[in-house]
Amino acid sequence: MKSVVQRNLKTLLDEGREAELADMLARLHPADVAEILNPLDMEDTARVIALMDIEQASDVLVEMSAASRDQVAAEMPVAKLSELVAEMDSDDAADIVAELPDEEANQVLAAIEQKDAEGLRRLMMYDEETAGGLMQVEVVSAVEDDTVARVVERLRLVEDSAEVYYVFVVDQGNVLRGQVTLRQLLLATPDQTMGALMAPPDLVVRVDDDQEQVAQNFQKYDIQAAPVIDDHGHLLGRVTFDDIMDVVHEEIDQDFYRMAGSSEEEVYTSGPAKIATLRLPWLVFNLVGGFITATILKLFEVSLSEIQVLLIPFVPMVMGLSGAVGSQSATITVRGLSMGRIIEGKVWPNLWREVRISYIIAAILGMVIALGSGLIQSVVRLGVAVGASVVTAIVVSTILGAVIPLFFKAVKIDPALASGPVVTSVNDVVSLLIYMLMGTAILSW
Repeated sequence: MKSVVQRNLKTLLDEGREAELADMLARLHPADVAEILNPLDMEDTARVIALMDIEQASDVLVEMSAASRDQVAAEMPVAKLSELVAEMDSDDAADIVAELPDEEANQVLAAIEQKDAEGLRRLMMYDEETAGGLMQVEVVSAVEDDTVARVVERLRLVEDSAEVYYVFVVDQGNVLRGQVTLRQLLLATPDQTMGALMAPPDLVVRVDDDQEQVAQNFQKYDIQAAPVIDDHGHLLGRVTFDDIMDVVHEEIDQDFYRMAGSSEEEVYTSGPAKIATLRLPWLVFNLVGGFITATILKLFEVSLSEIQVLLIPFVPMVMGLSGAVGSQSATITVRGLSMGRIIEGKVWPNLWREVRISYIIAAILGMVIALGSGLIQSVVRLGVAVGASVVTAIVVSTILGAVIPLFFKAVKIDPALASGPVVTSVNDVVSLLIYMLMGTAILSW
């Protein structure tokens, strides 16, 4: 379906049938339009956006991938971009303006209403990975003495009122006191006060809270929005669940790319030379690990007896298995840390759990390998040597896979980096050393 729409869009664009194209786009959801536009070149994308009305164009720009959105915004005339920014929610507008060159950003801010510009400047001051970088400054608030009738009348004047989940109640100094749901407003009598209706929010977010922690709390309390306050309790804005969904996807993507020793910006926006420069350190790390394993094999080659040579064919299997279980353990540990399931200072339960799991896996695989290798070579001692070595290598690799991310976390390095080249290289060296030492010892006994 999407490919058909893309072909139709391209045909209408090439043939200059702009009226038909605008009519087709008007019937599509902004997210669908953004998905269709992402693969197009910048010139065609700009032409398509120019055909939309301001409301649809601003929604489409928000829905586009970050890389495509920044490129479109950078190429768009300031006057047009200012109109689109003025139509957006403040958090989305701040994200776009923050990526512009300083001169162009100042021009956009000067072109929109002063109140909106001041709000965007405040948002752009916060770290993008904190609650302040996520929040919207558009909130519906009321003082404790306000009546339900007065607040409902105010809600009628709010644009996009369907996105109002709570009315936040503040005192005369704008300090947060509680919140009232729309359901409560609907069921209350017109003369009831907000102070009588309010209840404490399920979650209050501080402006400098890390966005990942905020996302975890949203999931914990299953809420639609949360107020954002400063250190003195003043209401600054709100974070909504759609912002949190963006954070969740962003964190998952970030962890995925980091486990590969890469990043989304590197993959989609950098040139080949820069990408190669960024990836080389991790490949060099693996290369060093490869040289170490080759050296270990060379050292053993000098002293191997005829029967000990039988260990060599099983080296790839041992390294592959230990690397796989180590990567599994590292991935689970990294995810547990990022989701808050593994808390700093309380890591032993997770480590002990991984050790027990590794013993079960190692015992089963060890018996299968011992039987298989003994039958293949018709040497019982070889089966025992390979099986025992594999069991030990798997257990040690599992422990390393769990411990290395915890070490990275302790020294303030992103643990996701540990799930890729580091764990793999370390496990290759350690498992080979264990296998050759144990195997040689058992065969020589």
